[in-house]
Amino acid sequence: MIKRLKIIPIGGLGEIGKNMTLLQYGRNMIIVDCGVMFPENDLHGIDLVLPDFEYVIKNKKFLRGIVLTHGHMDHVGGLPYLLKHVNAPVYGTDLTLGIVRRQLEEAGLEQVALERIDDTQTIHLGPFGVSPFAVAHSIPASVGLVIDTPVGAVVHTGDYKLDETPAGGRTTDLKRLRALTPNGVLALLADSTNSDRPGRTPTEQLVTSALDVLFAEAGVGRIIIATFSSVLARFQEIVHLAEKHHRKIAMTGRSLIQNTELARELGYLKIPKGMLVDIKTEVPEGELVILSTGSQGEPNSALNRMARGEHRDVQVHAGDTIIVSGGAIEGNEEHVGRMLNLLFGRGANVIYGKLAQVHVSGHGSREDMRIMLEAVQPRFLIPVHGHTRHLHLHSRLAQQNGIGADAIFILKNGSTWVSDGKTAWLGEPVPVKDVYVDGSLIGEIGDLVVRDRERLSQNGFVLCYVPVDRQRRLAGEVRLVSQGFLQMDASKGLMEKARRNLKRTLKETGCRHQDSIRKNLQDFFYDQTQCRPVILPHVVRV
Repeated sequence: MIKRLKIIPIGGLGEIGKNMTLLQYGRNMIIVDCGVMFPENDLHGIDLVLPDFEYVIKNKKFLRGIVLTHGHMDHVGGLPYLLKHVNAPVYGTDLTLGIVRRQLEEAGLEQVALERIDDTQTIHLGPFGVSPFAVAHSIPASVGLVIDTPVGAVVHTGDYKLDETPAGGRTTDLKRLRALTPNGVLALLADSTNSDRPGRTPTEQLVTSALDVLFAEAGVGRIIIATFSSVLARFQEIVHLAEKHHRKIAMTGRSLIQNTELARELGYLKIPKGMLVDIKTEVPEGELVILSTGSQGEPNSALNRMARGEHRDVQVHAGDTIIVSGGAIEGNEEHVGRMLNLLFGRGANVIYGKLAQVHVSGHGSREDMRIMLEAVQPRFLIPVHGHTRHLHLHSRLAQQNGIGADAIFILKNGSTWVSDGKTAWLGEPVPVKDVYVDGSLIGEIGDLVVRDRERLSQNGFVLCYVPVDRQRRLAGEVRLVSQGFLQMDASKGLMEKARRNLKRTLKETGCRHQDSIRKNLQDFFYDQTQCRPVILPHVVRV
């Protein structure tokens, strides 16, 4: 039997998040990353979206290891859910594994083998040789991967940008990448997130310079900075600025505090003795910086609670300078805008991306991507990490730079890319779907329930009580109760009309099926209001 390399993206294509890719050769399989996706606004009640692990679980005896590129949740957040079903070693840099270890401990998975790797070594997992190389990203200790296979080398960039002056000091190591691929590259799996942004992604040093000016202008007021809890290299720059401007630092937000403790333990974050104080400590306002979560306007984040006046330790007022140092992720703009309005309403001086360079992306823009393509010169390109438009724009960029259209594969989650080392084609796809996490329910909430929740959020529901006798004939008065659809006392005429219409139909046809009750009311209410409330029939034998 001829063995061929298969690359199967389980998540991360046509979307931002839940990044997960399988590489399979014969009876051997490795996984690159295992992330989650945070729900969009129409996924009511859903906490997280996971990749579909079914194919991995079915083939778990072939799984040789899981290799992680960095510690962001869209790359590692799915691990506790996967590792409840499979037993495999997890490889990552020290900071990445520190973040993962905390997640696994909270999930009661303390026996998982966590193997530290760095960008000077190669690990061997069955027929795969995996060599990390350093990349600049918005979290320290990020790496891309060169994966040697029996049919050729595969490069997975992870998330990266080409920043020559990054916070934290690690640049993307193209020299090592070239040294690791002396015989060329079969396939490049490359980050596409910013393929619609021209030029180079700005350096992190621009953020430091902008913050320095804002620190100087803050005067005798507090400075409150909200950013992603994982942008640890930026925290170090904030520490330097606090020291320069003679301010102490307090923190609020569980994930921020945990990540800071971990980064200090591993040496990625150095805070002078006495600078870090408890949020409850009395410090003159002109001598305090508060680091906070909530740059995305998350409802329960520290900054959003400040905006609503519900934070137990921090009350925002005139004289405060609030810096939102994080670009709004697609879908979060409404939440962020609402939070900004509330903060302005409390009299604070609020600074965000449209007013100053207080955030830069951790992903490379089009020129960064062109340089990566030139450095790797792959035989085949597979754009990854991004919405469908990002994948197509990455493809166009590659074609403009000499890669033929027939050498570029725009895949979907579940697509199977196959190669014998000389040519490549698409094999039988793997069925995948989004897996929803709702509290302790994992995968039990399907698309039908999500659609019902969407309808409930838009049109509410009508509960219909129908008493019947043993012959399923109407045996009393039909009652209708509305929640979120019509105000009962203001709509008595319409509800009574609906009740009489249903009662007349039930007397003629009987009460054999709840679906007939549902259809009768749905049709009636749509005809009268052009709205479609969820109908909940309740047939009771009396």
